[in-house]
This record gives sequence, structure tokens and C-alpha cells, in this order.
Amino acid sequence: MKSKDWYSERWKNKRALRKKAQREANHDRKSFGQKVNDQEEEMPELAVYDPAEASQHGRIGILADVSFPAFSILYDGKFLPGSASSSEQSALLNQLAVGDNVVFEISNQQLVIKGITTRHSKLARLRADASRRSGIGEEHVFAVNIDLAVIVASTVNPVFHPRLVDRYLIICQYGNIRPLLCLTKIDIAPSPDLSMYRNADLPIVSVSNKTQEGIDQLLPYLEGKRCVLVGNSGVGKSSLINSLLKEEAILTKEVSEKSGKGRHTTTSTSLHLLDKSTMLIDTPGIRSLGLWNVSPDSLRLYYPEFAEFAPRCEFSDCTHSHEPKCAVKKAVEEGLIPRERYNSYIRLLSKS
Repeated sequence: MKSKDWYSERWKNKRALRKKAQREANHDRKSFGQKVNDQEEEMPELAVYDPAEASQHGRIGILADVSFPAFSILYDGKFLPGSASSSEQSALLNQLAVGDNVVFEISNQQLVIKGITTRHSKLARLRADASRRSGIGEEHVFAVNIDLAVIVASTVNPVFHPRLVDRYLIICQYGNIRPLLCLTKIDIAPSPDLSMYRNADLPIVSVSNKTQEGIDQLLPYLEGKRCVLVGNSGVGKSSLINSLLKEEAILTKEVSEKSGKGRHTTTSTSLHLLDKSTMLIDTPGIRSLGLWNVSPDSLRLYYPEFAEFAPRCEFSDCTHSHEPKCAVKKAVEEGLIPRERYNSYIRLLSKS
């Protein structure tokens, strides 16, 4: 019988988390992914509060584009609209993500953000430098304080993309978030072979937003949790939220017939209430997903299928790629580890 706390045992890899903590301790950046540059003006510091000490705090519900810094705060079951009333408030707003618990006050009928409470999880990717020359990247945080990440993928239009799913599994583990794979458009095409995830303890639910098939099977995973929906453009994230909310809360678009790729309908990250205790966060679709702060020597720790066999490798720091007497490679040959997952690891290792 499986342990109820499968996430702590399999996905919340303590060795990987220790390595991550060491890297963060030595990281030469300010909190919350600020750029550090001698030529930049020093940004105002966002105070961090203990939740128990914050008398009035709410959750950031919507963050619009930084060119028009509008936001909303979910407080006492209602969304309070606000906008940055000063350059200092704009700078503070740029350090926040949807899901942040912010300490605020109301002054002259304006919401004034004073600080933030400690984050317990985050979903982030590496956003490369626009010039593509320097090799510099920065952390792009999708959402924070999340319990469950629903990785949305479709059977077709766009076609199922296991490489992107594998990257999301890594950043979920890195950010201390439990993953779930939700396969959409099963009314159009049958589900692909997902046996590669049989040893990953990954919950998988298949749904159709058109027929509503599978929606009832998904709901128990979401109840009482703060959930973020992530995935490629066009896979049906916004349609899935509409199905769950039973209303057209978010605009949707059809997939491009020419390219077969999704069109960006959702342009900002937003939070929706399914009920008093369940939150759904919609995110813009992406077509590439860089890994943030995951080094080549720790990448192997993010594949839970390797954990059982890695201690038998001849070398304690075996990368499971080229070393002799590698127990992980032997397990792949014997069919104990799905070859598709191992190949995914090797591809990511070659790019890290």
C-alpha cells in the first residue's frame, strides 16, 4: 500500500533541496529575483512579514502588464482593485507574483502595499536575456504559495509534448509544489502512451472541456488547494478553468490551423475562486521552458525513478550518462526505468 504522503517521499527530494538551499545561499542576487547591477538604481526593499504578525494581509489576485501596473488583492472573499500610485509602489509591485500574501493598508481610497509574507512555494522558469548573446538569464516566477500544479497537455492540437511535461515536473519539485498531469481534448483523439510516468507517482486525469468528461475525476484533487494551471498555448487551460467554474470566466481561442500551435489568449496571470477554500490560477501559455538554477550535477536528483537504483552505481556522483557500472543505465536496459524518461533526462543534461 502506498504512503499517503507520496509527494514528500518521492518528489520532495531532500538531497536536491539541500543542494538548492546551498546554491541560493551563495547566489549573488537580491530577494525575489531582482537584477543586481551597479548601473541600476537601488530598488525599494519589500518588507517580509511573518503571517502571524501581519494584522491585515490579502492575496495578490491579478497582476497586469508592468507597463500598466494594475493589480487586485483578494481580501475577505472579495477582490479589491488597485493600481500603483507612485514609482515606489510600481517598483514594489514588480517584485510580486500572483499568489503572494501582501500586507496592505488603505490610504486616500488607494490600496498601498506595505510588505509580503514568507513564500512557501513558487513556480519559476529561467527567462533568457533578450539579446541571446550574454547567456544571462533571470528567474521568472509564475505564481507562489501554490499547493498543486496542474500540468495541462492535450492529445492533439497541439500534440502531446512529454519533454515540456518533464521540465514542469522538475520545476514543480524545485519549487516545492505537487504536480498533476491533466490531459485534455480526449473527445478529439485518444490518450497517448503515458506509461513512461508509471514510476513517477504522478496523478494523471484525462478530460474533455467539450463533453465535460473527466471533470468530476479532477475536482477531488483540487478541493481545498491553491492550484496553478500551466502548459503550452492552446492546450485548454483557460477552457478547463471555465469548465471548473461552470461559466465563461476567461476568453479562449482556437488553435491556429496553419501552425498547429496555440494562440496566446491569456496574457496575464490571474486568480479565480472555485469555492471558499479552492483557488485556480490561470497562466499565459508558453512554448519554451528553461530550468532555473538547476545545475547539471543535481539534475539526476529530480528524477524520482532513479532513486531506487542510484545508490548501486559505482560512483557516488554518477551522472548516469557515460560512467561504467551505472545501476540506473542497467535498470533502463532491463525495463525497470522507462527509456523515454531516461532519454528526457539525457536531453536536459546535454543542455544544462
